[in-house]
Amino acid sequence: PTLFRSRPRLVATTTIVADVVRRVGGDDASVTALMGAGIDPHLYKASAGDVRTMAAADAIFYSGLHLEGKMADLLEKMRHRGAVTVALAECLPGDRLITVPGFVDTHDPHVWFDVALWSQTPHCVAETLAGIDAERGDAYRERAAAYAAELLALDAEVRQRLAGVPAGYRVLVSAHDAFAY
Repeated sequence: PTLFRSRPRLVATTTIVADVVRRVGGDDASVTALMGAGIDPHLYKASAGDVRTMAAADAIFYSGLHLEGKMADLLEKMRHRGAVTVALAECLPGDRLITVPGFVDTHDPHVWFDVALWSQTPHCVAETLAGIDAERGDAYRERAAAYAAELLALDAEVRQRLAGVPAGYRVLVSAHDAFAY
């Protein structure tokens, strides 16, 4: 494992992924998010600057399950060139993923909407960071455990509040199929 004199440089594709990486990395890591709020990750194409940022990173974190569809080839090329790339959705148990109707082995990539499921991702980030920065491994693991507990508490609170709404009134109307989780 590499010992860093300074903080590891980490890249995250989306704001959701960047949030997890920032919470686990804390002040011990520098995190750059490629996409800002309101950017559609399905359609996002990396700029030349994004490619340079990713090439200089110590690790690249992305959601996976084809969420960053237009970046898939670039992420694969980075991995083949030796970059540490981590698809957070691949850290989740496959039996908890929702299959897209009509597609075999294709899963809904919007996994963060199941907060209890998403709460497993901080541990994946922590293990990756500990692998590239062993000196701070315990700190990464501690922050991951704290954040996972925070996410589970949030999930429990929302479920409790929703239980107070009569079942017949629990209706969600959306223009996007992202809310299956």
